[in-house]
Amino acid sequence: MRHDERASGKGRGLKIGHDHRLAEHIEDKIKNEKWSPDVVLGRIKSEGLEFETSICTKTLYSYIDRGIFAGISNKDLWVKKEGKKYYYKKIRTVALNNKNGKSITERPKEADERMEQGHWEIDLVVGKQGTKPVILTLVERVTRKSLYVLVKNKTQKEVIAAVKRARRRAGGNFDDVFKSITADNGSKFLDSEGIKKAAKCGEVYYAHPYSSWERGSNENGNPTLRAERDRHRQAYGKGSATE
Repeated sequence: MRHDERASGKGRGLKIGHDHRLAEHIEDKIKNEKWSPDVVLGRIKSEGLEFETSICTKTLYSYIDRGIFAGISNKDLWVKKEGKKYYYKKIRTVALNNKNGKSITERPKEADERMEQGHWEIDLVVGKQGTKPVILTLVERVTRKSLYVLVKNKTQKEVIAAVKRARRRAGGNFDDVFKSITADNGSKFLDSEGIKKAAKCGEVYYAHPYSSWERGSNENGNPTLRAERDRHRQAYGKGSATE
């Protein structure tokens, strides 16, 4: 009775409990493969990996903040490594209006399992609130090669023009360079035919809403770009000619 009474003062137990296999898996992917917490948990679900327990992304971030894991800390996370908080503006999902787009579930096995080069992920990196110019990023899923193009605004017209510039910058046989592109359901990417024509690629696929982990290359690459932008601003000053 005394033991139970004293134990009750410790509060609720951890959801991860004594699932050491899950803890080791999370630590390995974040520490050694540089995955974000959201990507780690998303891949566990998509690949059907089985552990004794399961936790959500919010809980995992909380555990890392509290120092629950022995092998990882906020210093191992791209977004939190410098102690800065990034605020992302929520956008309305338009997945229900994307009737002409092909789902990521239709993407070929070669693209899903990173078996061949030529399959890219596309995204826009937005600056601080109130700034219009954004950066279009294209990341190749196998090599992680990245193409960055400055875009005036987030309209479909400007995005397609930026894709054309990225294609010219990549060079080579376009059928081999761009076999497919995977995007989110944001309105700026909904013109799949326009993107295919601009990139001269085979097909454009769309991830499920609120499933950023399905575009893991973007998820891990965009913080690198933001960190490089901040480093550049510290070195040359905001608004410099080289920026």
